[in-house]
Amino acid sequence: MNGKPLTRICQDKTNPSLSKVYDWIAEDKEFANKILTARRIAAQTYLDKMIDELEFADNKNIAVVREKLHHYRWMASKLIGIYADKQEIKQDTNIQITWSNEDSNDVIDVTNSVSTEAANKVSHTT
Repeated sequence: MNGKPLTRICQDKTNPSLSKVYDWIAEDKEFANKILTARRIAAQTYLDKMIDELEFADNKNIAVVREKLHHYRWMASKLIGIYADKQEIKQDTNIQITWSNEDSNDVIDVTNSVSTEAANKVSHTT
């Protein structure tokens, strides 16, 4: 539909209503994914358009252009991962506990020898 928002597309009487489209989104995961993909593409398209508008902005319309850019940048941060406000860091930590006796040269791996429940219990003596 050449960059038209879904609300404007659904206002056309020849197209399904917005509530019907939302029902389809709720019922059909594949359709919902297609809508999300279309919105991501639209967000990128709007950002590209805003770059052009910024290049040709003058003193009369710079405030409006900045406000539009701010809005589209916010929208892109929600829909396109590379523009997100925060980055997610995944860390995989593996700790191995070992010790050896002075009498033998064997190293004993005790990493999984105690259950986490037993390790988390605190003992108090008086």
